[in-house]
Amino acid sequence: MQGARLKAVLLGMLGILLVSMMIGVAYARPCGNSNHHGEDTCSHNRLDLKLMDQDEGWGDGVMATWTATNMAPGDEFAFDSSFVGLKSKKGGKVDITCVYEVFEEFPQTEADTDPSTNLHPDKMAKNMVITRCLYKNSTWQIDCLTGKLTIISRKGKAPGLCCIHSWRIRDVDRDGRITFYDLKRGPLSNLPLPDKGNTNEARFEMSVRFDQNAGNEFQGDTFNLTMLFRLKPE
Repeated sequence: MQGARLKAVLLGMLGILLVSMMIGVAYARPCGNSNHHGEDTCSHNRLDLKLMDQDEGWGDGVMATWTATNMAPGDEFAFDSSFVGLKSKKGGKVDITCVYEVFEEFPQTEADTDPSTNLHPDKMAKNMVITRCLYKNSTWQIDCLTGKLTIISRKGKAPGLCCIHSWRIRDVDRDGRITFYDLKRGPLSNLPLPDKGNTNEARFEMSVRFDQNAGNEFQGDTFNLTMLFRLKPE
């Protein structure tokens, strides 16, 4: 009977995953030329990264792209229709990482065994498992869990040689899972942005699972994630 009671507690646990904001950052190319007011005179050399998602147009960031509520341990959200689009007028290489925080519920859930999860958000991030992570356009696709490049259509230009070590999220803590903790500690880097002849757009997709072994300390809590997309000059 003790085992049955434990199972009932685990199945009754609720967590909330809220992926709330995607921010695009573009680094300017070095210039060095300025007028007598100290203003940059070669702004045409600046990179410009724009983002969109399934319900917002191109801009400097998007909100609430991936949202899941009442996640029980073991629940997986495929987010099949949710994505972040990226484009730039000048191209470049893209780095992807994240930051996150945890909000405690109020009033406190009785079954929540840790009322201060917000003070150590890494613990919850290690239970947010990334089960699908794709970076692609209409002609090629990169699986960011393996770093593997797949050519979808020969009509377009391939994005160059595969960089499996930088195109793959590493298992930083070596726990056998790929989580948001790993993405934060080991960002994706040097992902290609398609050239102008290839519409100069890319798309980022993912699926997430709340680990089936997550404990009662996360019950009722909110995991708030901000994805960061950075564009660098080639």
